Amino acid sequence: MTDRLAAAEALLADLVGFASISGQPNGEIVNYIKTYLESCGVIVHLDSHEDGQRFNLFASIGPQIDGGILLSGHLDVVPANPAGWSRDPFVLHKQDGRLYGRGAVDMKGFLAIALAMVPAFQEAASQLAKPVHLAFTFDEEVGSFGAAQMPSLLDRLGVKPAIAVIGEPTGMKPFIGHKGGLELIADIRGTAGHASDPRGTVNTLYYAARLINHIEDKARSLASQPRHDTPFDPPYTTISVGHIKGGEARNIIADHCRFLWEIRPLPEDDPYAILGEIQQFVTTELLPEMQAIHGDAGIDLIVESWCPGMQARAGSPAANLVARLWTNEMPDVVSFGTDGGHFQAAGIETIVFGPGGMAQMHQPDEFIEVTALGDGLGFLDRLLTHMKAPL
Repeated sequence: MTDRLAAAEALLADLVGFASISGQPNGEIVNYIKTYLESCGVIVHLDSHEDGQRFNLFASIGPQIDGGILLSGHLDVVPANPAGWSRDPFVLHKQDGRLYGRGAVDMKGFLAIALAMVPAFQEAASQLAKPVHLAFTFDEEVGSFGAAQMPSLLDRLGVKPAIAVIGEPTGMKPFIGHKGGLELIADIRGTAGHASDPRGTVNTLYYAARLINHIEDKARSLASQPRHDTPFDPPYTTISVGHIKGGEARNIIADHCRFLWEIRPLPEDDPYAILGEIQQFVTTELLPEMQAIHGDAGIDLIVESWCPGMQARAGSPAANLVARLWTNEMPDVVSFGTDGGHFQAAGIETIVFGPGGMAQMHQPDEFIEVTALGDGLGFLDRLLTHMKAPL
C-alpha cells in the first residue's frame, strides 16, 4: 500500500500540472492518461466533444461482459487566480501531510488513486469476475457536458456497467442522491437611443428587471411549498439568477442585456415545466410590449446545459457495495450536482463517494490530505478483492 500511495502522489503531481480548466482544450491531460494506461496494457477509447478539443476517456480491465464497476471522475478544474494562492496552483506542493494544488481534491485526487490501482487491476484481470471500468469526463464544472455524452460511448462500445462510483470528495461518506441543474441564459434584445429621449426605444434593462422579478416570484412560490417527503435540504426546487450584463453608459438606452440563471430541481420535479411557465410570461406579457415598439426586439431563453438529478435509492446495489466494503454510515443526499445523474439516467446504479473534503473544493490553496488518498486506495484495494472470481 505504501508503494501505491507514493505512486498516487506522483500521479497527482503530474495531473495537477495540467491546467485543465473547464471549457478549455484538455488534450494534454487526456494524452498523458492514455499513455499511462496503454503502458499498463490497457486499451483506451477517446470520445471528443464536437469541437474536437475536449475529450472523454474510457477504459476497461477484466472480462468483456456486462456488469462490473465504473470508476468515474472529471478531468476539468475551476480557474485559480494565483493572487489568492500561497504558491503556484498548478504545481503540487506537499506540506504537513497535505497536498496543495488546483484540483488536488476536486477531483484529481480520485483520478490519481484510480490510476495508481490500474497495475493491480490489470495484474488480476484474469481473476476478475466482472470488469472494472474507468470513465473520465470533461467539463463537469460547467454543466457535465462530458458525462452527458458518455452513455452514448458506452452504447457504441456495448458496455453495460452495473454500478458507477463517482469519486467526488465526500470524505468517504456515501451520497446516493442530488438535485439536477438546468443552466440557462436569458438574451434580451432591444433598441438603443439617447437617454434624454427614450421614445421609440426598447430598454432591455427594464425588461430584464421584470423578467428577473417574475423568476424571483416563481422561486418564492416554490420555497413556500416545501416537500415533506424528500431528504433534500432545502426541500424544494430552487431558482437563482447569478450574473447580469447589459448597457454601455448611463446616458445610452441599453439595447442588449444577458443574464445567467439556473433551476435546481428536486429529482422528481420537471425543470422544463418551470421553464415553460416562465416562457409563457415572456410570450404573453413582455414580447407584445417590446415588439409593439420595435419588431426586432425579443427575448430568448436558452438552455445551456442539463444535468439530471440522482434519485436517492437507499438499499441500491451501489449503496450496498460501499456499505459492504467501507462504511455502514447512512447514505445522504446533497443539493449540488455531479456527473452521477447522467449515469443513473442511463440505467446504471450510482453512488457519489470519494476521498477528500468538500470544504476544500474551489478554494484558494485547495488541498487533499495524504491520509485521504490512503483511504481512497484502501477502498479500491477492497474493491479489487471483492471483484476477484472465487477460486
